[in-house]
Amino acid sequence: MKKTLTISLICFLTLGFIEHSNGQNITNQQKLKIEKQVDSIFHIMVKAAENLDYDKISKGVDDRYNAGFIINGSYFTQYDSLINILKTKSQGGARQSITVQKEKITVLSDSVVLFTAFGYSKVDLSSGNSFTVKFFWSFVFEKINNNWKVIQSHQSSNR
Repeated sequence: MKKTLTISLICFLTLGFIEHSNGQNITNQQKLKIEKQVDSIFHIMVKAAENLDYDKISKGVDDRYNAGFIINGSYFTQYDSLINILKTKSQGGARQSITVQKEKITVLSDSVVLFTAFGYSKVDLSSGNSFTVKFFWSFVFEKINNNWKVIQSHQSSNR
C-alpha cells in the first residue's frame, strides 16, 4: 500500500511539474515585446519621480487588489496612504535625479511581470542641500485594460 501511494504521489507531482512548465506559452517575440512595454512604462514613472510628479506616477499604479506597498520596512495596505505620505515628505525637496544601475524584467505570463532594479538617487532640497541614497526596487506589473500597471511594490533605500 505504501509503495502504491508513493508511486501515485510521485506521478501526481511529476504531472504537476510538467503541466506547470507548459502552462505559460509565450514566444520569445512576445516576451521581448512585453519587456519593452514594461521598461518604457517604468522609465516614464522614473522621469515623473525625478520631477516629484506624484499624480503622473499614480497613473501607473492600480491598487484594486490592495496587494500592498512596502517602503523601508513600512507596509502600506493602500496606495493612497503611501502617496499622501510621499507628497508630504517631498515638500522640502526641489528635485531628484535617479540613476538605475541595473534592472531585470521577468515575464511571468502575458499579463504579469516582475521588475527589479537598483541604483541611486540624488535628492536636491529647497534649502540648497542635497543627499544621495542607494535604492533597491521590485515591482509587480499587471496588464489591466490593455495597460501595464504596478499592482505591488517593495522599495528599500539607504544613505
